[in-house]
Amino acid sequence: MSGRSVSYKEFLHQNLRDNAEVANYLQAALEDSQSAFLIALKNVLDARKVAAVARASKVSREHIYQMLAEGGNPTLNSLQKILHALGLRLSVEMESVPPMLPLTTGTGLTHDSKSASASI
Repeated sequence: MSGRSVSYKEFLHQNLRDNAEVANYLQAALEDSQSAFLIALKNVLDARKVAAVARASKVSREHIYQMLAEGGNPTLNSLQKILHALGLRLSVEMESVPPMLPLTTGTGLTHDSKSASASI
């Protein structure tokens, strides 16, 4: 065995240079929790250099650090700008479990998986 060992952080940062890896990493973190997602996003920004992402996204470094701090609550706008600078985007998809609330349309019709009903 030759060569030096690589720290976990170095290994992670090397992998986070690939957008496909970043997308999978952030998706897995988001499925876990909001705090896991923010930690993962911080790791991505560290790997990509926060200052460079701040310049590209037009979001100040200070704001990025604030939104990624414990208890940070990034706005959708800031998150979209940062993800765009990284070559990523947000998307919405259906859950694999039935919705907790019945779906309604503006016509007063209620749709669920078992039946459709109209209310007046």
